[in-house]
Amino acid sequence: MKQRIGIAQALLNDPRVLIVDEPTVGLDPEQRVAFRNLLTDLAGDRIVILSTHIVSDVEATATDLAIVHHGRLLRHAPPELILAEAAGRVWEWTVPSAELAAARQRLLISNTIRRPDGVQLRVIADAPPDAAARPVMPTLEDAYLGVIADAEALAAESTGAA
Repeated sequence: MKQRIGIAQALLNDPRVLIVDEPTVGLDPEQRVAFRNLLTDLAGDRIVILSTHIVSDVEATATDLAIVHHGRLLRHAPPELILAEAAGRVWEWTVPSAELAAARQRLLISNTIRRPDGVQLRVIADAPPDAAARPVMPTLEDAYLGVIADAEALAAESTGAA
C-alpha cells in the first residue's frame, strides 16, 4: 500500500519524468506483477526511471537499460541489444556436487540447480568451460554479469593486476 500511495503522490502534478527506487521490494508476487504493469502503463506517456536490483522487474518493464557499476556507466542500450551481445557466452553444464566448489573458484556462474545427476551450472564465458557444456540463450541477469565481469577484467588489465 505504501508503494501505491507513493506513486499516487508522485503523479499528482503529472510529471514528465518519474523516478522510482526499488519499487517492488517487499511486495508479494501478485502485487509485484500489478505494480510492474502499472509502471509499464505509466511509461506510455512519460519517462520512468527504475533503479533496482530485481532483474525480473527490469525484464518486465525496461525498454532502455543503463548498467552502472561503482558509479561508472558501463553500458546503455535496449535490453535486446544487451542480450544479443551476451549470446554465445552462456553455457549450461552439469558437474558432480563434489566439483561445485572448484567450479565456483574458476568460473563465473550465474545460477546453479541441483539435479539427480549433479549440479547444473549456468556459466558466463567466451568459450565452453568443458566439452560437455552446451550453449544456451542468455538471460538479462547473465548479460548483466558478463558486462560487469568484462569491465572488471579490463580495469584489472589497465592497472596491471591481471
